[in-house]
Amino acid sequence: MVNIAIVDDNKAFLQEMKQNIEACKEFTADMVCDTYCSGADFLQADRGAYQLAILDMQMTGMGGYETAQKLREKNENVVIAFVSGVVLPEPEHFRVQPYRYLLKSADIDERMRDIGELLLETKRRSRREMAEVASDGEAQRVPVRSILYIEKTKRGSRLIVEAGAAGGGKTLQSNERLKEWYAQLCAWGFEYAHTSYIVNLKAVTKIMQNELTMSNGDRLGISRTCSKKFHQSFSMYFHKKYKRGAKE
Repeated sequence: MVNIAIVDDNKAFLQEMKQNIEACKEFTADMVCDTYCSGADFLQADRGAYQLAILDMQMTGMGGYETAQKLREKNENVVIAFVSGVVLPEPEHFRVQPYRYLLKSADIDERMRDIGELLLETKRRSRREMAEVASDGEAQRVPVRSILYIEKTKRGSRLIVEAGAAGGGKTLQSNERLKEWYAQLCAWGFEYAHTSYIVNLKAVTKIMQNELTMSNGDRLGISRTCSKKFHQSFSMYFHKKYKRGAKE
């Protein structure tokens, strides 16, 4: 499922844009388009659920750029597009990495072309950010960011997924071995804390020398064998996150 949000305090434009998106040939049955009249309402509802956010730059209260800043703090991979009637992009706007800047005054052909490219990019990123969990002839796709950690089992592995995601709040069995999952997910910030499990560094809320705490409250030991590399990986992740936050 690909979730799209349009955020604009002009209700007429909201409905017009929603109709344009749903009429685009790139809009498919697995896409859902929601509308919000303020940045605050959108952020309260988002919880990392949207893959594409189209934000009006000039909204009453919280503007599009401020909304995008807060959105990026919890959703690094969402595709962001700014839309405006008069405001031109400024250097600071690109700190939140918008994919496209749309003008409300553009003609319908230009708008539909931009919408099509936005949907294509969103689908491309969504496919890349999903993990397929296969077990006993059945397969389920879950967002990579929702996987808290993966542990080794006798017949493969077990994924612990955060609440609110597909399969969230419970474990998912997988036929793939732990080392196969690590090969897939190491580039996404997963690291061995123990030879029996890998953890999503983004989901670590507390870390000590020999133990860490995950966002769901689970406490996991850090083995002596994996300790040095794990702490190095976590330090690098934290450093990158800090630098990104400082820029924004």
